[in-house]
Amino acid sequence: MNCEQNLSFNEIITKEFVQNALESEANGAPVPEIISHSATLGTKPGDNYMSVIYSVDVTLSDGTKRHLLIKCYPSHPKRQEFANKSNMFFRECEVYSKWIPELQRLQREVFGPDKDEAVKLPYAKFVHGQCINFQSEEGKNRLSAGPINSLDNFIILNDLRKTDGFRMANRLQPLDMDHMNLLISALARVHGLSWAYRSQVEADITGKFSFLKSNKTEKSIIGWNKVMLSSLAQAKDMFDKEFGLGNDCSVAADRFKEHVDATAKLLLGICTAEGMEKRFRIKEPDQEKFGRDAENPEPWRIICHGDCWINNMLFRYDPVTGKPLEIVLVDLQLVQETCLVNDLSYVTHVCARLERSQLDNLLHLYHDTFNSVCKKLRTPTLPGFCMDSLRFRFHRAKFLGYYTAMLDIPIMLKETKVGDMEDMEEGQDVAGTLAELCSDAGSNARIKERLVEITKKMIEDGVL
Repeated sequence: MNCEQNLSFNEIITKEFVQNALESEANGAPVPEIISHSATLGTKPGDNYMSVIYSVDVTLSDGTKRHLLIKCYPSHPKRQEFANKSNMFFRECEVYSKWIPELQRLQREVFGPDKDEAVKLPYAKFVHGQCINFQSEEGKNRLSAGPINSLDNFIILNDLRKTDGFRMANRLQPLDMDHMNLLISALARVHGLSWAYRSQVEADITGKFSFLKSNKTEKSIIGWNKVMLSSLAQAKDMFDKEFGLGNDCSVAADRFKEHVDATAKLLLGICTAEGMEKRFRIKEPDQEKFGRDAENPEPWRIICHGDCWINNMLFRYDPVTGKPLEIVLVDLQLVQETCLVNDLSYVTHVCARLERSQLDNLLHLYHDTFNSVCKKLRTPTLPGFCMDSLRFRFHRAKFLGYYTAMLDIPIMLKETKVGDMEDMEEGQDVAGTLAELCSDAGSNARIKERLVEITKKMIEDGVL
């Protein structure tokens, strides 16, 4: 048992720790003393697979209050092993402390003091963070010294749930168009700023910021493929029971097994899309339905979120109408350079249930918002970026959407309580635990409905 389990939350997140964080944030400016602080768990057990989150309320000597969210390293050895290899914490800390400030600096140079003209970034305010880079020699040496303490790696943000009333959407329900419009617009703004930075400041972004480069290896995706294959097996069994042996959905799920490894490599940035079209029936799609690519097309590789499932976003709602007004994207551990269409494919297949007309409206919104950001920042748009090309490339990436949907939906829509992953039994690992979460998918009507629907759409669109 980890010794931290015997401590109160205030003993883990001490007054001294929080005071030091506020002083680091102030960067030399005077900081009021902390009179009192109260730390509690910031999320429900099982909501966060790669971290432990605390919510901290702070009363300061000048009468003001601060509400902070502190994201800490997991204590469980297997969770640490997974996080060490992926280097996710270091990546997220660097995104908050270096990449986002670079985007803000670019806007200051373009707009000067006119903050009203600036493109609003959908992120919480970064307070302080400290993370070990496990890919450095120093980090590798630290690993050999034994387990990592929870506060050796931490990220502190303003708790927008308490300061501004943000909250998560219900992960059991697909996002409606009001939520999706906010999400797609936010992604377009982030992508557009990334492209403007590449165009105006640094063409080789991952050369300057190596943490934005995928560090996945073929060995590292074995665990995810294990979860995916378990989910596909559950889905096939579900389809067989619903439609009989040899039905189209089961055949499609069986066929997709052959492509799991190659799709994972593409999704995680290990390989390119070259040759992938030949694996699927998407070589010559109906141009009226799915558009056509630009002549001499160039890759649309920019900095993407990479993990926009429903628990990784917060919304602020109108207190009277209940309509969502604003979105904040959280959990930036998978931010990396990849094709912008990957983010679009993920959110439209995993987070929503869309009619073709709704999907087309969202792609138009993305296209127009992206171009408006480019125009504001006086940057030519992406080469070949038009609605025809966007629709074509989105269609070409639907097999990525199928991979993420079959992987995430059985976990996301699990209705029974998900256990705290800090309590995994000895011998369990993260991938095995996630695979177990998919094991009862066949008994969940909501999961069955979504997986049947998405598989039928893939067949109808000629992807599977």
